[in-house]
Amino acid sequence: MENKRIPQEEFLYRRGYATPERRFMNPDGSATSRVFKLREKDNGKLSVDVKSLTTPEKAITNQNEFMLFEVSVSNVESIGLDSFYDPILPENPAHAFIYGMDIDDETKALLLAKKARRVFIKNPT
Repeated sequence: MENKRIPQEEFLYRRGYATPERRFMNPDGSATSRVFKLREKDNGKLSVDVKSLTTPEKAITNQNEFMLFEVSVSNVESIGLDSFYDPILPENPAHAFIYGMDIDDETKALLLAKKARRVFIKNPT
């Protein structure tokens, strides 16, 4: 499955820091472009999880430190980006990446943020 394109019908999870000082969330709860901005260590590949292969709880890893957002693959492709499976076995079989952005590309990161939706996770009782 590695390096196989993800179907347009699929959704991708991307987590961002929940702390206000990191500025990953707007006051209305939507994602800022920082959630989808490449970092030097990403090597041109934005790390995400394939929604159908995981759960929100597994994708977020730590609800106290992170928030979770989802974006459709069709929206990813609509701005000229691609997404590919990249499972990390056995730790994360849902791992994938978004490809096609430059590290200095603020526009595509902002477009992804605008197309993303926050995923709320129920606290365990």
